[in-house]
Amino acid sequence: MAMRSTRWPGRANVYVSLLSIAKGEASYGKYLDGRAVQYISPLLEDDKDLVTPCVLDAQADRGYIGSVLYGDSFFVPNDFRVRMISINPRNQDVVLPVINGDDANSSPEQSASRSVICFRDFDIGRAQSYVEPFQYADEFIRTERERYASKPGSANKRLAERWWLFGRYSTKMYASIVQKERCFAAAITTKYVVFSEFSTGQVFLNTLFIVDSDRWEHFAILQSTHHEVWARKYSGAVATTLRYSPSDCFETFAFPGDLWETRGSALAQIGEQYHQHRRSLMRGLCLGVTDIYNLFHTRDLSSGLVAKVSKKPADIARAGFDGLLELRRLHVALDNAVRDAYGWSDLNLGHDFVEVETLPENDRVRYTISPAARKEVLKRLLALNLQRAKEEAAKTPAAKAKGGKKTTAKVDPNQPDLI
Repeated sequence: MAMRSTRWPGRANVYVSLLSIAKGEASYGKYLDGRAVQYISPLLEDDKDLVTPCVLDAQADRGYIGSVLYGDSFFVPNDFRVRMISINPRNQDVVLPVINGDDANSSPEQSASRSVICFRDFDIGRAQSYVEPFQYADEFIRTERERYASKPGSANKRLAERWWLFGRYSTKMYASIVQKERCFAAAITTKYVVFSEFSTGQVFLNTLFIVDSDRWEHFAILQSTHHEVWARKYSGAVATTLRYSPSDCFETFAFPGDLWETRGSALAQIGEQYHQHRRSLMRGLCLGVTDIYNLFHTRDLSSGLVAKVSKKPADIARAGFDGLLELRRLHVALDNAVRDAYGWSDLNLGHDFVEVETLPENDRVRYTISPAARKEVLKRLLALNLQRAKEEAAKTPAAKAKGGKKTTAKVDPNQPDLI
């Protein structure tokens, strides 16, 4: 038997998966979430066809985890940044706004709550040319980072020696996204899979996953329920909190057609419309995306509940209520557009309020596609993944892994690259 999500009976406020295993063939039945089934897979599904997907070459260098700092002294208030720039406008090169997962999920403006001293990959001579920021770094950051010298390991010694630099800056990512009008990012630890538009002239922390694209059709795909279903299946989670794992659910995710090389105007239109409406809703109600989607998924939504959550007067709450209903309509339109882009117009997604079995009992109602559609979307996406992997392996036979499936090494986002 297996239960995919149940509350731990002890004191810890967590949800766990439970399972029991018999060696050999058991004479009794199999049960998944209390339901009799013929088969239970390693992914805790009753479908033998749901196997582990392959990493796709097409997704290489499309997304990145943000920077790792190693030192709280890198952070400075936003007014410090303003002061540094007023002293010398050139200082804006190295005192930058910094975005983390909480800013992305909780801020109505999704704006940086802090700034950061960022010398990129500069050698110390170049860093010193930014006189005032370097003076601050020499006084505060250096003291903190030199403590690493007394810790065991060559990595800590390197952190102490190159004290003015982040532990990992993600040089390749910034070099690529700075050329774009925007990028899209999502919090790695999150209740809902939410991608949002961000300006590229700021630092992104490793609590964010950043997509190297400024195209709204890519946003539409990533914000769709199709990608959410895939992410929840192949990423880790604690209760309702998802741990978005790029190597498992982005690098394996097959976009429709050749959408990285060609443009999809219909998808771009609905993607931008959806995002701009959601942004307007967040600003009008002064709520972050997590609060917005809590309301979005509330079956008995009312203007009174919107007023209670947002603490806004009745007229604004009523407009917010109408805006949430419109967001639902746009989400259905976005999902249908993505479905059609895959060529799956025969599939009825059946949007409604349904219980998602893999979520905890007390918070599993979502406005989403039907359970049958959810299962079918997973099957079709997996089939597409395996087909693409086979095609890529045929083009590069030497890269085939055992069994014809490619694998990827999982990179610890907290491991410094010590630029």
